[in-house]
Amino acid sequence: MHLAPPSSKRPLCEPFHVDMLELIHLLLDPESHKDAAIFTCLTIVFYCISHLGEFTVPSIKHFDPTKHITWAHMSHHHDLHGLPVTKFHIPWTKTSPTGEDTQCMPLESITNPIGALKHHFCLNPADPNMHLFAWKHPTSGLRPLSRSEVTKCITLLMVAHNLLNLKGHSLRIGGMLHYLLCRTPFDVVKTMGRWAGDSFTIYLCHHAMILAPYLNDTPALLEHFTRYTMPPVC
Repeated sequence: MHLAPPSSKRPLCEPFHVDMLELIHLLLDPESHKDAAIFTCLTIVFYCISHLGEFTVPSIKHFDPTKHITWAHMSHHHDLHGLPVTKFHIPWTKTSPTGEDTQCMPLESITNPIGALKHHFCLNPADPNMHLFAWKHPTSGLRPLSRSEVTKCITLLMVAHNLLNLKGHSLRIGGMLHYLLCRTPFDVVKTMGRWAGDSFTIYLCHHAMILAPYLNDTPALLEHFTRYTMPPVC
């Protein structure tokens, strides 16, 4: 088990919630090439319980199709029950240089990640080897979507509307919390978020103070959460 030094740990941040995604949908311009790309990225990162950096590029000049997700890294499938599933292959991650897969499903809501993806593709058509969330800049053509572009958008909306201080990592925390509150088993959420070994327990412990208040109204869920985060009694 590898633990990061304290100096490398992120400060705790509030989780995203579905209603915040709904609000962002209302505040952004659905016909804006950039806004459509950003909203699609937010929904997919949230519902895939992923890191924002796995679906964005560090800067528009450093897009590498061998490391960053492209149109070609997306595929459509059906699960064992015949339900549609969209799979995304992240070609490189910090923990897996050979890449990892994640997936999400269409939803009956305005935060539907697959519906948002289709709309984004209509506004921002691109070649298969272009960044998945590339957007059409008015003067310079298609641009890969950078992490800073997404976080800047989040910050501006949060400040303008006096909302919680959300960060890019809030999406991963929020996606995990969303599935837990939907009664998805902890082990399934662990698999969905691609946590290996004890890393999921460590993650829950690190964010316990942020997550626990949201679980108080569900005693059984809170009890299960406590078993994960509290050390055994000798």
